[in-house]
Amino acid sequence: MSADTSPTETIAVIGLGAMGGPVARNLATAAGGVIGCDPDSARRAGFTEKHGRAVGLPRELPTSVQTVFVLLPSPAITEDALFGPDGLAATPGLLDKGKTVVNLGTIGPDAVIALGKRLAERGCSLLDLPMGKSSAAAEAGDLSLLAAGDESTLAAVRPLLEHISTEVVFCGALGLASTIKIVNNLVSSTIADVVGQALALGAAAGAPLDLMIKALSATGADNWHLRNTYPKKVAQRDFTPGFSVDLATKDMRIGLDMAAARRVPLPTISQAYQRYVQAQQSGFGSEDWGALAKVAEQTSGTLLTANK
Repeated sequence: MSADTSPTETIAVIGLGAMGGPVARNLATAAGGVIGCDPDSARRAGFTEKHGRAVGLPRELPTSVQTVFVLLPSPAITEDALFGPDGLAATPGLLDKGKTVVNLGTIGPDAVIALGKRLAERGCSLLDLPMGKSSAAAEAGDLSLLAAGDESTLAAVRPLLEHISTEVVFCGALGLASTIKIVNNLVSSTIADVVGQALALGAAAGAPLDLMIKALSATGADNWHLRNTYPKKVAQRDFTPGFSVDLATKDMRIGLDMAAARRVPLPTISQAYQRYVQAQQSGFGSEDWGALAKVAEQTSGTLLTANK
């Protein structure tokens, strides 16, 4: 069934999860004219309670929407939201000439470039703006965005981006932002695993966790996970997801597929990826990526807790 047109709704947010929900709420509060979209009724209710309407399927969005923000967890789901049987393309007028799609999800450069070509054939623009930071930053409107695509299109949506982010770094042609985001996530995810393994060794040898963190933070071993994930999440046994094991694993898989397609070996990252898969198999997939430390704990027989 075709969506009713509501002239006041010019911005849509597809995906109202841990990142998309805050983005939609911040846009609705600051800019207005926002309609949400998510198949999950609880997520829709979380948006509609204070901020406006929400629909279950992209094809149900009103044709008055000019800018569509997409925050979905995989390339396949993102493609389906645009071109699947219940996607935007299923309703005449939703992907007309002049419309802009802003992809905030991490789906990799190959998927972004392919979607950009299909949208361009319709006269639509795609901006590649993968997000940095956590769901807490999304709530605060403090996201860091990497941006790629047409600069004039980016300039047109920049006033909206100011409501959800505090930094936008322009990278260049479509796909470059996603390339850099995947590289970033490969590095960060691998470091998280290496830190956990090393700290588990230290704990097994009797070194207190807080002392190791203090000492290592003053050396070349210093890194974000050492100063944040391990003292604030792992040591406190707080695995409420800021960025989940499942999402980290998905991003690493995209990176490894990119590497295979380009014949670039990633031996260390490949081994770290297996640790994330092991964490998923152990039931930690929906937890914060700090839960990867539980794998190190299981294999070392130690517990990385405060003052341990």
